[in-house]
This record gives sequence, C-alpha cells and structure tokens, in this order.
Amino acid sequence: MNEKIVILGAGYAGIKAAKTLNKKFKKNDSIEITLIDQHQHHILLTELHEVAGNRIDSNGVKVSLTDVFDNTKVNLVQDKIINIDTDKQQLLSQEAIYSYDYLILAVGSEPTYFNIPGMEEHAFDLWSLEDAKRINGHIRTMFSLASQEKNIDKRKELLTFTVGGGGFTGIETVGEIAEWANDLCKLYNIPREEVSIKVIEAMDKILPVLSKKRIAKAERYLKEELGVEILLDSTICKVEEDGVTINSCQLEGSHIIDAPQAEESKIRTKTLIWTGGVKAKEFVKKLGLKLNHRDRIEVNNYLQTSIKNIYAIGDNTYFETEDNWVMPQLVEAAVQAGKSVANNIYAEITGKELKEFKPQLHGVMVSIGANYAVAELKPTPKLTLPMSGFLAMITKHLVNMHYLFEVNGLSLIWEYIEHQFTDVKGGIGMLVRHFSKKSGTYWLAILRIFLGLRFLIEGIHKVQEGWLTGSEGQLVSGASSILWSEGTPQIYIDLMKTFVVPNQVLFQKILVLTELGVGLSLIFGCLTVLGGLAAMGMSANFIIGALGSEAGIWEPVWLFLISLTMLSGAGKAFGLDYYLIPWLFNLSKKPVNYDKKIAA
Repeated sequence: MNEKIVILGAGYAGIKAAKTLNKKFKKNDSIEITLIDQHQHHILLTELHEVAGNRIDSNGVKVSLTDVFDNTKVNLVQDKIINIDTDKQQLLSQEAIYSYDYLILAVGSEPTYFNIPGMEEHAFDLWSLEDAKRINGHIRTMFSLASQEKNIDKRKELLTFTVGGGGFTGIETVGEIAEWANDLCKLYNIPREEVSIKVIEAMDKILPVLSKKRIAKAERYLKEELGVEILLDSTICKVEEDGVTINSCQLEGSHIIDAPQAEESKIRTKTLIWTGGVKAKEFVKKLGLKLNHRDRIEVNNYLQTSIKNIYAIGDNTYFETEDNWVMPQLVEAAVQAGKSVANNIYAEITGKELKEFKPQLHGVMVSIGANYAVAELKPTPKLTLPMSGFLAMITKHLVNMHYLFEVNGLSLIWEYIEHQFTDVKGGIGMLVRHFSKKSGTYWLAILRIFLGLRFLIEGIHKVQEGWLTGSEGQLVSGASSILWSEGTPQIYIDLMKTFVVPNQVLFQKILVLTELGVGLSLIFGCLTVLGGLAAMGMSANFIIGALGSEAGIWEPVWLFLISLTMLSGAGKAFGLDYYLIPWLFNLSKKPVNYDKKIAA
C-alpha cells in the first residue's frame, strides 16, 4: 500500500525534511513525497535585511525550488492551501485536493503587532522579499524627497528612520540602513549629520540572548561607528503616517495597555520598520490543533502535534523540554527539526522506534552592516566562544554557506559568494569594494597556460634525468640539495630529516608526478583551483627551503603569487572548467533519477 507524505512549506525546515525523506525512501517506490508551497522560490528570510539595506540584489535571497529538487522523487507543487480536513486527511486549495497519510506543517510565522494602533497600517514589515524591496524603494524615495525639500522640519521628518525591535532582525536591519545612508547622502548631496536612525526597544537591552559584553560591543559599534540612536525601555504605543508615539503605554502579554503616569514622546518620521515580534500564521488556528504561546503549534518530544500523524516544525512550532527550555526560532533549530521529523516518519513506516528530538544548538550570531558582527558560538554545551568584528563576520558567512550547502549543494555556495563579494551594491568596506571589481578571466588564461608549461617542462626535465626510475638507495644527483639551506628554519629541517630524508626516493617521485599533474591541470584548465593550490604548496615549500641560499627565493616567490591568481576562476576561460565545474555543482546535489510529477 502506498504511503503519502506531504510537507507544507518550503522554508529551511520543510526543505530539510523533504531532502531527508528523499534520501530515506529513494529506493522505495511505494512512498510518495510531496512538497507544497505557494511560491516558486525558497527565500532566505535571514538575509532580507541585506536587500532592504541595498547590500545585495533581491536575486541573492532567492533559491529556485525546481533546482533544489531536480532529479529527486519529491513532487514539487506550487499552490496555496486554504484549509486542512484532518478527519479526511486532505489539504484543500482553491483548485485542488491533496491527500496525505503523514503531514509535516512547516508554514512559518508572521508579524505580530501587539494591538498597537496604526502599526499594521503604517509600519513596514520585513517578513518577505516583497517587504524588503518595498523598504528599499521607500528609503530611496525619502532621500530623493529630502534633497528637494526646503522646509527644515519636513526634511528632518523625511530623513528620520526608525526600527521597532532590538532583536536580531531589528539590529541587522538598522546596521544595513546606517551603512547605506552614507552612500545615499553622497548620491543626493545630503550631509550625513542630517540623517537620524533610531532603534526603539521596549526592553532594557538589545539582543537579549547575548552576554553583556557582546551587547556592549554591539551598542558601541552602532552608536560610535554607525551613528545609530538606541532607545531602550521605550514602548511603541501608536503609529501614524507622520510619526511614532512612545512611552505612553506598556506591554502586557500580547497587547499594550495605557500607562497614564508615563511621559509621552513622539518621533516625527515617515519610516518605521517593525521587527518587534512574530506569531504563528492565522492559518494554523483553523486546524483544530493544540496551540500554545502566540498561537504556535504545541508538539511533543517527537515533534508530533495533538494529531499523531501530523508533525510541526520551524517557526510555527512550540517545543518545550522538561526543564522548561523553549526552542528558539533559529535556522539551526529548524534544520535539525526537519531532519528529526523525517527520520521519525521513516521509523513509523518501517516499524522502528521513534526518537525524541534533542536539539543541539551551536550559538547565535548577528551582523551589524557588512563589516561587523557579534557572535557567541557553542561548540559544546559547556563551552562558549565569544566573537566580534571581522572574525565574527567571517564566521557568519561560513555558517550561512554551511546551511546553503544543506539546501542545494556547491552551486548555491558559489552563488552566495558572488552575491556577497562580487555583486555587492553598497554599504561595504574598502577591501571588499576592491575584491568586488570584475575583470575578464580570459587574461588569466594566458597566465595559466604559461604557469602550466613552467611546471610541465620542469617535470619532463626531471623524468629525463631519471627521477622516476630511481630505486631505493639510488637518489638522483642534485635531488637532495634543494631540501634546505642555511636560512631554513630549524623546525622545517627537523621535519625534512624525520619524514623526507628516510624516504627521499619516494618523495622525489611524488614531486615529479605532482609537477606533471599541476602542469597538465593548468594548461588544460581542468580543476584549476586544485592545480593552483598544489602549485602554491610546492612554491611555499621551495621558498622555505631556499631561505638564506645564494640562489635566492625570488623564483619560487613569483611562482607562488602567480599560482594564487589561479584561484579566481582561471580555468573558466579556454579551459575544461567551463564545462566541468557546472557539472560538479549539479553532482553535489546528489541527484536520484526518478520520474517526477510536477504540479503547478
């Protein structure tokens, strides 16, 4: 009997569940896996602030679901589900009915407004790509209008930008806007000191999940480097078209109430970006499932809802451990939940024991613009590694690439690198601006072939001298003279004496074969990055060995520097990498050749 598994929602959690199920059931034709989402693309919600703040183009946060599930047994359906009949086990849209035996709800969340008057009508959300593009266009418009406005008060109102909420999204958003403001001021000839950027936070601190030291570093960078004003203990009470009223109310549960004793204050602005909270989507209220905090779906230790064949994962889920720890709404948690649910459905179908979900979160990180970040990593439950600045920023990029690999392999990582470091639009540091400049790789092809010939000819000469034919104890004359010189560091000499000298004939053969391999790799532009890395390794070895020698180190130095340029796609012009690299990217998706049903 066929079993139908339906995943509703193509966020991080839904995609991970679908890909894990595909892997588990790839040889089982009786299992049908369907992923339903109303959009054609998976949107990287955690990077939307970069689109809003003009750091990257909107294409930088879009991932084609067709590409993700190409050549898998996952049936991809683009449709909007309006209800679920849990008795008949059917999902209902305007045009179709989808039956299921197991259902995974991964529908995400939506903003909550705490019943604040005018918030939904006048504030900007940042919860979709359309939201991010709308904010981007609005900020441009404000600068354009301000550049033509003569009235000082109206000009100030146009150039005041407020962000409601000092959590991750709010701080990342205000960081991007503050950096972009520098470029916009130059573009519209507006003095930077006329621009006012504020964060409004109801609590007594921003980024409450971080330690006091990380919070202090984040605040210092926002204030001193970006000129952001941070308003703490400030509750937004009313939002109007021309301003935000704060401090005449207080938050109680999921609503605000009047605070008559408080001193009211109004910020004149045309821009409020609301990031102050989320809740489960209204859709889940109609399902008859047990709900908890902010209408999120309550699940047990196996991530099952009150109806056992319906699982819930991602932001729409409320998961609490026995010691009252509530799982946060993070990408890492969503990915782990998606994998756990897929494994448990596999266990149910195959008659095995279900396993409790035990999330292992490894820390949090938040970027503040393109050039700074703060982070607290937890490689083990008892060890916390605090980071800030450049190191934290690099770590955040690496973590992003890790999750993107989970979604769609190496091709998505390459796209991320292009969007973050090549196609960047503004608000970035001088170093990245220089790295972002493009040039034709066909010029590198000339250098690549020249370098390849250099290594190939050197290898051929060594073959002619008998470097490959020597047996144990028959070292070619001159082979031992290049290991080290007078200026070589002692630690390097010790390594040579320990590993190379006792096996010198073997290493001379390895050297020859490596030179021949590197030469052919570079000449034909095949796996050029690997060839370049090998050339750099050999050149570095020659540099260390030649330190202090009469022959000098300049030849291996220029070989090293030329080899370094091979890492920038030198094989894509007049090389086999033009064909090979795209094929390898597709191979990294681990395709399974199944006939696929695709519904629109």
